[in-house]
Amino acid sequence: MKRHSVTIIGMGPRGLSAFERLAAAAASLQLPLDINLIEPGDCGPGVHSTRQPQHLLINTIASQVTLFPAPGAVQHAPVCATPSLTTWARQQGYRRVGGRYYRLDGQGGAEITEADYLPRSLLGEYLAWGYRQIAAALPSSVRLTHHRLRATDLWRQPDGRHTVELETGYLVHSDFVVLTTGHGRNQPSAMDDMLAAFAREHARHNSRLAFVRHAYPLTRLDGIGAGTRVAIQGLGLSAHDIIAELTVGRGGAFVQDGDGLRYQRSGAEPQLTLCSRNCLPAAARGVNQKGLDGRHQPRYFTPDAVEALRRMALATRGSRQLDFERELLPLLKREMGWVYRSTLASAAPDPARYMLTADDSVLIDQLLFPLRGREFDSLDEFRQFFSGWLRDDLAEARLGNVGSAVKAATDVLRDVRATLQAAVEHGGLTPVSHRRFLEVYHPAINRVAFGPPLRRNQELLALLDAGVIEIASGPGCTIELDEQNARYALSTRFGDSVVHHQADVLVVARLDAFLPELDDSLLIRNVLKRGLARPYYNGSYHPGGLDIDAAGQPRDDFGRPSRNLWVLGYLVEGAHYYTHALPRPGMRSRQVLDADLCVHAMLARMDAIPLPETRHAAVPASPAALPHVTL
Repeated sequence: MKRHSVTIIGMGPRGLSAFERLAAAAASLQLPLDINLIEPGDCGPGVHSTRQPQHLLINTIASQVTLFPAPGAVQHAPVCATPSLTTWARQQGYRRVGGRYYRLDGQGGAEITEADYLPRSLLGEYLAWGYRQIAAALPSSVRLTHHRLRATDLWRQPDGRHTVELETGYLVHSDFVVLTTGHGRNQPSAMDDMLAAFAREHARHNSRLAFVRHAYPLTRLDGIGAGTRVAIQGLGLSAHDIIAELTVGRGGAFVQDGDGLRYQRSGAEPQLTLCSRNCLPAAARGVNQKGLDGRHQPRYFTPDAVEALRRMALATRGSRQLDFERELLPLLKREMGWVYRSTLASAAPDPARYMLTADDSVLIDQLLFPLRGREFDSLDEFRQFFSGWLRDDLAEARLGNVGSAVKAATDVLRDVRATLQAAVEHGGLTPVSHRRFLEVYHPAINRVAFGPPLRRNQELLALLDAGVIEIASGPGCTIELDEQNARYALSTRFGDSVVHHQADVLVVARLDAFLPELDDSLLIRNVLKRGLARPYYNGSYHPGGLDIDAAGQPRDDFGRPSRNLWVLGYLVEGAHYYTHALPRPGMRSRQVLDADLCVHAMLARMDAIPLPETRHAAVPASPAALPHVTL
């Protein structure tokens, strides 16, 4: 049997899934393979460094996280044990002591529960452990090489093979290549350049002045001194990381105080304020009452309903593309409305007869857009709204994602994510609707359904009460340059007046979208320059990501799939939707299925490997036909 070579560029969680599926196929079929892994760090963790502090948490309960496929979801079984993150942590002897986790081997502390949100450092350890287990179980026919370097270039040889150039100039030749480099960084915008230049040019007048465009790794914040006025731009999950690093990471502590928390200062904290377009925090996740694999089974917003709308659109407009607001949103709101009313009622409304009422529609709009139609005459009025909204949301979160009508309704958005993917992906929406969905509805969905653990918003309230965080701006805040005082100035209009707040440091709390033509990666620039891939466009709209076909192969400059090259994960966020989530135990997860599809395509192209449809064993259906889950 001919020996083939496979190269995976980027060995974070997406690369690890591709490696796991490749290892499973190699073991099952006894393939003679050379596998090259190109990753400057350890294989597996990616951005989930094992060395980061424990106050940085994952935002999904650990029992709903795995790196392995669900039984029966794939043809080739994994080559090693397949524990979930929670099961692995218990097996490793980890136990909880207060808010931290230690290897105690059953002596002391408390057992990790199914509801624990574990530190990201433990997730990194788990992913690194998974890589080592898979590598150790490879059959003798496989030769594995880990190149601890960055890839800088990639091109196709005349014979169809690929060559990867590493940063030292070393060349890796390969029959097949999988590109899974994950999150990147965009080149600075004109605004970024202006804010950074202001800090450089005025630092002689204010030694604390700084602009932090990329907060990760969070050691970038080490130079911020106690008492420094820090504005955090963004109120999402990254903001919670930054807040934790500048409070608990500075020696502060949260103490249980009744149903809430009280913050004890260390004296090393800076003075924090929050700002964003809406200046509204993400809703806390409700206490999980659905178990490991429970989820709402949709009645209205289903793949069949989406397909029926596409057929109607084709018949009436000559295009299968849909308008989200006009055609899909009513079904989604009906789904959420039915769950809301069913949770409140002693007997659920008849699904066949339930129709979304005007009142229910308004209620769901308020859940998605709490600021819509609201105006605040003063900063104090907005502060009261901010803290009141937090307290009300925490009360609902404590009732759980089944017990609270609010959390049950918003949790629908997690449970129907596969249908959202089917509706949005590969140009499923018109270009105008696609843009509006990503700019308006996607942020709202993230805010109400994919927010932080309940504890994070408890901590936010405690920090507000302690005065460590001050709400000093509001919706529509702008950032200006105060040259006279050598500070950044946050300006917000309330009624007839404008409130100003000065900050020494501005920290941007968000990850960059992957925009290929703006990415600062030399590898990505070279892949585009050589025509192996092109940015994805839906009509004239570029939502981000690389253009791929249904098999995950990038399209070249001429629109043809680049043979023997695949792209997975965040690099295709655009043609795909919501590629961030890790697999979930017992469920057919997108990350695994995409990797499995890629590996099956490789197998079909290897000499002496029959096409999947000629095998007697059952072959998994296309991922589009399988129920996906996301976290």
